[in-house]
Amino acid sequence: MTATLEQRLQRIEDIEAIRALKAFYARCADQKYTDDHRRRPQPEIDAIVRRQVSVFTEDAVWDGGPQFGIREGREAIYDHLRSGGWSFALHYFVSPVIELDGDTARGAWMLWQPCTLEKGNRALLMSATTEDDYLRTSEGWRMTRMRFTLKFITPFDRPWSLHRNATLPD
Repeated sequence: MTATLEQRLQRIEDIEAIRALKAFYARCADQKYTDDHRRRPQPEIDAIVRRQVSVFTEDAVWDGGPQFGIREGREAIYDHLRSGGWSFALHYFVSPVIELDGDTARGAWMLWQPCTLEKGNRALLMSATTEDDYLRTSEGWRMTRMRFTLKFITPFDRPWSLHRNATLPD
């Protein structure tokens, strides 16, 4: 059966809304740091993270894998994201594959992230993938689950081939 023009338009709008949701999440993640690579004051971070976690449903799961742990519920996600050990990050979520199924959707993304670990002021490169589950709510699309799979994290001055699937450097 051929989709109607309205159905095709709705599909495009849904995909674009999910892309915008992920971009908003990344933008908030990066706003926690100043242009000179310092953490903003904690009250500012708290306000930014409160906006950032609005992309999740109340019962969402943020699964950071063995490196970053699992958080269940919007408040647990908030507590985790507000207290990160970074002083700088730029989240590039690219190459999305978004599959719609009525009022639910799945998304797969690649992450490229230059970042600085606050402890020791260590410049790092990180690469990962995320697999997200989405739900259409009365407020729009929201994430019900984000699963993060680290591909590598390595000091900026070392090749990632030496530190495949490494833990966070000391």
